[in-house]
Amino acid sequence: MVLQGASASQPQTEARFADVLVPRHITKAFTYLVPFSIAQRIQIGSLVTVPFGRSVLEGVVISISSHLAPEMTPTSLKTILSLVEDRHNSTISPALLELSHKIAQYYVAPWGQCLRLLCPPSLISPTRYIATQLGRTALETGTCPESLRPTLQRIAHRASGILSSTLQPTRHGHALRVVDPLIERSWVNRVPSNTGRIQARKQQRIPMTEPEEQQTLPHAIVDTNQPHEIDLAWRTHLRQCFQADRMKKVVLHAPWQQRIARLAEAIRQAHSHNRSTIVVCGETAKARWLTQILAPLTGLEIVFAQLPRSAQGWDQHRGPTPSVVVGTRSVVFTQLDSVGLIWVEGEEDSALKEPKEPRYHARDVACLRAKEDRAVVVLASEHPSLESNFDTEAEVHRVQKDRALQPKIELVDLGKESRGTLLSHSLRSAMREALERKKQILLFLNRRGYARTLICRDCGWVPRCPSCTVALPYYQEAGSLTCRYCGVAEQLPEVCPLCHATAVSPVGEGTERAEAEAHRLFPHATIARLDSDTLRRPSTARSLWERARSGSCDILIGTQVLFSHEPLPQHHVVGILQADSGLHVSDFRAAERTYHLLVDAASLAYPASAGGQVILQTRLPSHHSVQALVSGDPHQFYNEELIARRLLNYPPVCHIADLTVAGHNTILVEEAATRWAATLQQQTSVEEHLVVLGPVPTLGKRLRGQHHRRLLVKGADPDLLAHRLWDSVESMEKQYRQRQIKFVVDMDPVEGG
Repeated sequence: MVLQGASASQPQTEARFADVLVPRHITKAFTYLVPFSIAQRIQIGSLVTVPFGRSVLEGVVISISSHLAPEMTPTSLKTILSLVEDRHNSTISPALLELSHKIAQYYVAPWGQCLRLLCPPSLISPTRYIATQLGRTALETGTCPESLRPTLQRIAHRASGILSSTLQPTRHGHALRVVDPLIERSWVNRVPSNTGRIQARKQQRIPMTEPEEQQTLPHAIVDTNQPHEIDLAWRTHLRQCFQADRMKKVVLHAPWQQRIARLAEAIRQAHSHNRSTIVVCGETAKARWLTQILAPLTGLEIVFAQLPRSAQGWDQHRGPTPSVVVGTRSVVFTQLDSVGLIWVEGEEDSALKEPKEPRYHARDVACLRAKEDRAVVVLASEHPSLESNFDTEAEVHRVQKDRALQPKIELVDLGKESRGTLLSHSLRSAMREALERKKQILLFLNRRGYARTLICRDCGWVPRCPSCTVALPYYQEAGSLTCRYCGVAEQLPEVCPLCHATAVSPVGEGTERAEAEAHRLFPHATIARLDSDTLRRPSTARSLWERARSGSCDILIGTQVLFSHEPLPQHHVVGILQADSGLHVSDFRAAERTYHLLVDAASLAYPASAGGQVILQTRLPSHHSVQALVSGDPHQFYNEELIARRLLNYPPVCHIADLTVAGHNTILVEEAATRWAATLQQQTSVEEHLVVLGPVPTLGKRLRGQHHRRLLVKGADPDLLAHRLWDSVESMEKQYRQRQIKFVVDMDPVEGG
């Protein structure tokens, strides 16, 4: 789509019309009359307030014209109420509008929903109007004109004011037109609503996060005075990319120390070419850490981007001086002038995928934006995704690990150990020796709780969540069975409810049991456990992270949350308790995720020359994810995994879409899912055949009382796949009322499959 419109700089005497997009679950724009008072200032990308039903919304102008469609008449149109001009910047660039439209098309989402990605907070959260003391005095003394009195009285009635979206039409016209004169007289103040702050407080309750005031200690890990040397080839290649002034995609496969040094060099080169930089991370804590270490490494001001608390903070990074902005996935939409570099750090991180509509992936959006801005996009990781590693449009730049810095890796076959062994003889011996020498130990097990679940040894009964239908994990400390999806908790059964046997026992170990076992074997050791259960409370999380960073505990036990922040100090003994635990899940990326976690865990061990060793316990010692780590050859993993993906026709060989049908009526949901599958399987002479799997019941989190069916669709051409899905969704929504059945599309999902 090309955004077009008449110039707003020339005098206009004829009526003008603007198509306005509002941030709602709506695909189309709405046409409004442009009042003559703003005709000279309105332009494509302007933020405007418009009447929408019985409320008032802020929207974005996407086109301006002097002609109406034949089926419309000027008298049938509503009029734009006002331009939003009380902010640092009240327009969205046409390039970002075009980007949001492409996202809507590819991710099969309403364009209005994608507009939320670009908008300041007040466009999503309504403005609040509060009466001043002067306004209250005007009401008491009767100096307020009759035309303004009803609106001022309504605003003054509440001490906290009212939201702009609640203003209703009056007999004198729309109430919002009355607000501007009230503001001019200083009788009313316009302030952002508290919605943003409420959402920020909600975000602070999410597990595995640190308080915002928590500051990391970058110099404890990174020597900013003596950064790693960068090979001349990388520096020269970057210079050529910036001089070419066109989009260039580079996949950087390197350890984190080398990536940081190359990132700093890339930022400096972009700045020397008067170009801005965007750095995207999956986790907030990691983005904050990067902000701290990049400032001394580059000598530039590095901005940590987070959700602004007010509209005044939006778009504050635009200006003549090139900027460097670091943040999580939404930072890729920051309005910056002349973007020359977009760096995606940890490009394989699933946190880069937005879980709600529109379900975009920041890595792919970064590539789309780089095309628009003719920028260099770098996808950096110590273990790139298969999609990036085999991307035919990208240059893969590999930095080989120094063999002298690798730890000694010992492979332990748990199949040869006694049943139920959690800490093998080799690992116990290594831990005992390390404790005697006052050395630190890390135990990695990517499963929290005490056990994966309970099982009846007589009849095989397993407790399941009544809503999510998944097996309930066992938490010994809480003495309960708690669902990790919906949080429902049940008491421990004294006997099996089916056969009434007492032989109900835990199966599948978690970090809680690992901690108990470590305490039993080494009662005098100080032990800390880091997982989403122990990190729920901010005060506890702060204390645990400080202990992990300082190395003050003898034994550190944790899940993948250990890798969500800045790199931790190295340990002399790293025990990977069950290396294959992630392989037994219904996800085609199980082997890839397992390999990533193994590499991350092994990287926390000292080199073999310093006494560092990794003891890797597994029941599948011949699996390619395990063997690739032991051999130190990543090609072994990538090549074997690609063969498996080709045999099963999964990405990167094709693209997939995860479809969900949800509703309260089981029969209707099943019928709609079956019909949707049949619609997608219909093949025309010019379109490729899609592979449609399902429908099947959905496991995992869902709203109480709702039923779900899931389909998986595979196609070689992503654009054609998205087009077919668009057509099918429109067809299905016409057949089923939206409130009755909901159709959800997740293009290129990162979970499940």
